Amino acid sequence: MRKYIHKLEKVAEYEYQEKHRKEIGMQTSTQKMAVVIGIVAALGFSMDSWSQTNHEGQATLATNELGTIVVTGTRIPHALNDVGVSASVISKERIEEMKAQNVGEALRESAGARVNSYGAMGAGSSISLRGSTANQVLVMVDGRPVNLPSVGSADLSMYPVDQIERIEVIRGPASVLYGANALAGVVNIVTKDVPDKLLTEASASYGTFDTRIFRLSNGAKIGDLGYLITASQNSSDGYRTNSACDGYHVSGKVNYDLSQDSRLIFSTGYSRQDKGIPGAIIWPSPNCTQDDERYWFDATHKVEFGKNSCLTSKVFLNQHWQEYKDTDLFTDDISRNQQLGLDVQQTLPLGDRHLLLGGIFFERDNVNIINDITGGSRIGGKQNLTTTAIYLQDEISLSESLIVTPGLRCDVQSEYGTEVSPKVSGLYRFTDKTSLRASVGRGFRAPTIDDLYWRDDYSAGNPDLKPEKSIGYDVGIQHEFGSKNLFQVTLFRSEVENLITWADTQGNGIWEACNIDKACLQGVETEVNLQCTKQVSIKLSYTFLDARDTGEEYHNQYLRYKPKHKGGCRLQYQGERGLKVNLGAEYTDSAYSDRANTSEVDGFVLVDTSVSQTVGKGTEIFVSGKNLLDQEYEVIKGYPMPGTIVMSGVKVIF
Repeated sequence: MRKYIHKLEKVAEYEYQEKHRKEIGMQTSTQKMAVVIGIVAALGFSMDSWSQTNHEGQATLATNELGTIVVTGTRIPHALNDVGVSASVISKERIEEMKAQNVGEALRESAGARVNSYGAMGAGSSISLRGSTANQVLVMVDGRPVNLPSVGSADLSMYPVDQIERIEVIRGPASVLYGANALAGVVNIVTKDVPDKLLTEASASYGTFDTRIFRLSNGAKIGDLGYLITASQNSSDGYRTNSACDGYHVSGKVNYDLSQDSRLIFSTGYSRQDKGIPGAIIWPSPNCTQDDERYWFDATHKVEFGKNSCLTSKVFLNQHWQEYKDTDLFTDDISRNQQLGLDVQQTLPLGDRHLLLGGIFFERDNVNIINDITGGSRIGGKQNLTTTAIYLQDEISLSESLIVTPGLRCDVQSEYGTEVSPKVSGLYRFTDKTSLRASVGRGFRAPTIDDLYWRDDYSAGNPDLKPEKSIGYDVGIQHEFGSKNLFQVTLFRSEVENLITWADTQGNGIWEACNIDKACLQGVETEVNLQCTKQVSIKLSYTFLDARDTGEEYHNQYLRYKPKHKGGCRLQYQGERGLKVNLGAEYTDSAYSDRANTSEVDGFVLVDTSVSQTVGKGTEIFVSGKNLLDQEYEVIKGYPMPGTIVMSGVKVIF
């Protein structure tokens, strides 16, 4: 019976049967939302005249991000404020300020995002965008998809931050360019390029729960050849019984310039993480462990034929091995996921008004899940899925102020057939400081291998499942005041159908995957970036989310773990003598933890800080603290999060 319960908990992590807040208090919450948005908007626009006297050349969060060249939103390099989709960037500088240890922690303050975590270092971590499930968000590394075919999502705790240049987040349906699993958006982890000259970085830190983190990187460019090698090791005793973690990560990148207009890029890496799985408080698992191994290879060739004309070809391989073992349940499952893919795209200008993009995509997934005790397969043997796709996009400059971008993608998959994903987005500039974005498009999420083929005594996959489908809309306005400040607000709505749910539809005690649920998600995202003085900058964010079930059984109930209100504030001070101080606060509203809306996790406020000081040339000492108020809180019911965590260390660059 406990196997059955474990399976249901696993399914609950990733399925979109999740509900949120009750109808009671809706009017009050809406009024609070309106007040907050009004205050933020008034603050943003009232700074317009003041900011004209602001200092030039000072460090700032807002301007650096707006000018960042991003590729994920349109697959074509553009400045962040020149794309017609809702997008944001988390730079390596901000990741450093936050003292994030993995991608999940780095995404925590992103607008419209909620990171679902089961604990501290090593605990599973996944992202929700605008109320989505984790397997409705496509996660990529340098454009290489990394969602596991078996469960459909990516564990963000497995990706350290030491090799990251920036993280690009696209909110809203993105299947028009990326196909399956981009129903709610895309997270693209862009890794660091090789340095122009010899550069070595090393850091070591130690803190609460006997946590140790060591990082080392070395890179250089010699003629036409460049390389970058990164390595990290982390370990922690954990804060709960059986929550210790030990892992390491090694990666390498090699660039070779074939000519001035042609480059080869090779990336590869290996990581391993061994950890205890403590389980929920009401049902602990003191003898459960999980070991993960990942290997990947990525080869990319880029050749430019002139301005805005570029051919990019990518071949990639992902391999993931996992052993989940619980001696109390006589469970020993070994999962093997392999993804082999090809992605080729060409950009081509057509006259002065059109910039065309076309591409083809192929991926073959191989998965098997073996019960190492019985030797049998959990999914009926090795399963193979093949996806072939073609995509087209046209950036049309109708005038100097208006750009419209229609696109279309067709995916043909060996199991569920053909899916067509259209989308159109637009960007209109009222002035060089104020712009309007809008988009409407379709997205889909493919059934996972578990959804299709999983079978045990209490549950059964369904090979006749259809993909989850959505239609999403958003409209937003962005205003830059002065040269260093930004205000933006976005309204969004998404209607999702064919949601995959595990239910006992036959009344025989067997829970089967089926397409029976629907949902409607809508809300508001706001962000304000301010450069208050030469040394002080502030970032404010707020998200209102109304996520409801529109199916029959739980009609109009709130989705699980979808807080209605989420807001944050981060203050940065950068002194002239190498002193940096960061202080952040984040509020997350309470959220329902069951479909019937009878149980909930409480809201919470988290405060964190970091202080660093440059000591001599290339040496920095730092100390950071998380959950400074020592809040007792849960993100997922039954999984308590740690109290105050303090880390200190040193970083050397030479």
